Amino acid sequence: MKPTVPGRLHAQGLASPRFDTTVDVVRHLGCVQSQLHDMALWAVARRTTGLTLSDAQAAFERGDFLRTHILRPTWHFVDPADLHWLMALTAPRIRQLMNSSWTALGLSPHLIDQGSEVIEAALADGAPHTRAELAAALEGAGLQATGTFLVHQLMNAEINLLAANGPMRGKQHTYVALPPATADRTYDELLAEGARRYARGHGPFRDKDLAWWTSLTLTESRRAIELAELRPLDVEGQAYWALDAPVDADVPRVMLLSNFDEYISYARDPEDYAAFDGSVDDVMRGSGLLMIDGRLSGRWSRTITAKKVAVSVDRAPRLTGAVRRALDAEVAAFGHFVGRDPELLIAG
Repeated sequence: MKPTVPGRLHAQGLASPRFDTTVDVVRHLGCVQSQLHDMALWAVARRTTGLTLSDAQAAFERGDFLRTHILRPTWHFVDPADLHWLMALTAPRIRQLMNSSWTALGLSPHLIDQGSEVIEAALADGAPHTRAELAAALEGAGLQATGTFLVHQLMNAEINLLAANGPMRGKQHTYVALPPATADRTYDELLAEGARRYARGHGPFRDKDLAWWTSLTLTESRRAIELAELRPLDVEGQAYWALDAPVDADVPRVMLLSNFDEYISYARDPEDYAAFDGSVDDVMRGSGLLMIDGRLSGRWSRTITAKKVAVSVDRAPRLTGAVRRALDAEVAAFGHFVGRDPELLIAG
């Protein structure tokens, strides 16, 4: 939400499409946050040269990229080739952050380990299994597997690199076993690679941005920047770090982004919401972010029927003619993505 940071829009692939395939995007960004599966596929596809929801979903079904809990921890798409080293970097800190939740639930380390063993055994047949099937396996072993208990058991299995989301079964996500983890880098090498990959996919960043993205401590983030030998950059009196010389790009007049687009994957400041008529909670109630001249200016949601997709824009400022034309073009692009005739609705 800071278009004034030099090189950020180009690095993100948002100034103009830079990639041919979905996995190219996921690999470049490092990870793509993906709570809302279809909207995360939009975040990936809008950085490509016209790929559709069907194209992106087919790539996911093939396993070109995975969906798992990693970073902070929350759902992300990740390139299978990057999963093991990224988890080796972030998992120790994530486990620290999750220990308090496990203790509050009464999930002792022994029960968590038992759950992982059950999930690993259930997936050993090589077939995808739904959450309900894994819950039944856990309950069959005498473990509680409802609500938050199931969420944490599955999340721990993911963090231990035992499982990740596999192909969809109807509207349900499945889980599949992962190949054995490999540990062939030192922790300092992991820190350096994490900083370089974040810089490559997200553009110039501050030490606290890398800490936010990875869940590392601020001290670890600064160590990662030092090890990565990134170049310093002063942006309005703040210290930023970049992998390469920033590439200038025109700021798009309008962008319809996913609610958790990597464009906002940094330690956000109150000023980031200055152009938005609402609270942070209001932002999260939509499916996506309306960006005008690179800044958060409203929210949007979509309703898809057999022939049409209605894009509803809310909390937007008064739209000029140029902004409205750019918004129409974004809505048309989203219509192409979902394969439906687009309709724009503006609230208020």
